[in-house]
Amino acid sequence: LKPLPPQSPRPFAQTDSTRTAAPPLPPPQAHSDQLYGNLTDLVYGNSMAKGQDASGGKSSRGVEGNGDFDAPGTPGLKILVPQPLAAAIIGKGGSVIAEIRSSCNARLSITDYGDVFPNTECRVLTAQAGEPEHLDQVVGQVIAILSDLVKKGRDFEGMGSEGDMKLRVVMPRAAVGGVIGKGGAKIKELREESGAKISISEPTGSGPGADQMVTTSGTGEAIALAFKEINKQVQSLKDEQWFRSWLTTTGTWGATGGDATGYYDQSYQYGGGYGGYGSRGLDTLVRVAQGLPPYVLEDSRGFALSCVVPNRLVGGLIGRGGAHTREVQARTGTKISIREIPEDPDNRTLNISGPLACATAAYMLMMRRYLDVEGAAAHE
Repeated sequence: LKPLPPQSPRPFAQTDSTRTAAPPLPPPQAHSDQLYGNLTDLVYGNSMAKGQDASGGKSSRGVEGNGDFDAPGTPGLKILVPQPLAAAIIGKGGSVIAEIRSSCNARLSITDYGDVFPNTECRVLTAQAGEPEHLDQVVGQVIAILSDLVKKGRDFEGMGSEGDMKLRVVMPRAAVGGVIGKGGAKIKELREESGAKISISEPTGSGPGADQMVTTSGTGEAIALAFKEINKQVQSLKDEQWFRSWLTTTGTWGATGGDATGYYDQSYQYGGGYGGYGSRGLDTLVRVAQGLPPYVLEDSRGFALSCVVPNRLVGGLIGRGGAHTREVQARTGTKISIREIPEDPDNRTLNISGPLACATAAYMLMMRRYLDVEGAAAHE
C-alpha cells in the first residue's frame, strides 16, 4: 500500500459538534427511520430490501402483519418482558410469535438478547396494530404465556407468582397523566375496579415522549383490565407528531449475543459479528441511535458537524457542479456548505447542519467521499 501524503486533512480530529440554526425539519417520525435507511445503504448498498437480513431472510422487525404499520397514527405499545418471557413469546423457531402476529393482525418485535430497558432486566416487546383492540389481544396473549410460566415456577426479575403476576409497560410521559387523573383519582379508581396494583416510575426526560415505566401486578384478569386503560391512554396520543418516534425507539442498552435459552430469536439483525453489523464502531452507532429518546431526535434547533478539509480536494469532494453535495443533501435532508478559512488558503471547513440523525448520516457519507477522493489523489 502506498502511504498517504503527509498533508492529509483532519476530518475527525478537528470535528466540532454544536447546536445551530437548521433548515426546516422533516417529519419527526422520519428521523430514526431515515438514519437506519442511510446506514443500511451506506454499508450494504441500495439493493438490500427493507425487512430482510443479509442472507435474504425475513427479519422480525417491520415486515409481518397485514396493515400499513409504518403510517403515522398507527396504534402501538411497548411492553417490558423478562428474558424467560421473551423466549417463550418467541417460541421455538419463532413459531409462537408468528402465531400471535397472525391471530392479532399485529407487528411484533423484541429487542436482542441482552438489550434491556434501563434499570431492568427486561427486553422491549414493541407491538403495532391497525386497531387498539388488536393490541388488547396481544396483551392477552402475553398474559397467558406469563401465566403458564409462573405456574411452572419460572420466576425471574419479579415476574411474580400464580395469582400475583407482574407485567410492565413503557408509556410516553404525556399519556401517564391520563392514568393518574386529577389528584390521583383515576389511578385509584383503576386499582379498585381492576384489582391490580399499579405503580409508576419517574420519566426518563421532560418531553411528552419521554419514557415512563408503569408496573402492574395481580391476577391475569386484573392486569388485562389495567392494560386496557393504559392502552387507551397511549393510543389517545397516537396522532401526535412525536408518537411514531417514541414508539419505534426502544430506549434499551446492553450487550449483544445469542439467545442462551436455545430458542431462535428472530430479532432485527443484518449479519454476524459485533451484534450483527460487522464492526464495533457501526454496532455502537446503531445501538446508540436505537436508544435515543424522541426529544433528542426531534430537537427543533438542529445540530451542526464541521471539519477541516484540504482546499486541493474540495472539487472532488463536492463533485462536478456540486452534484455529490446536492445528492447527500437530498438523501439526508441536511444543509451542506464549504467555507474558506481566514488566513488559511490551504484548507476549508466542511459544515453539515440538520436533525441529529440526518446530520450524522450525511457526515458519514461525506467522509466516505473524502476518503475516496484522497485515495485517488494519492495515486495520481
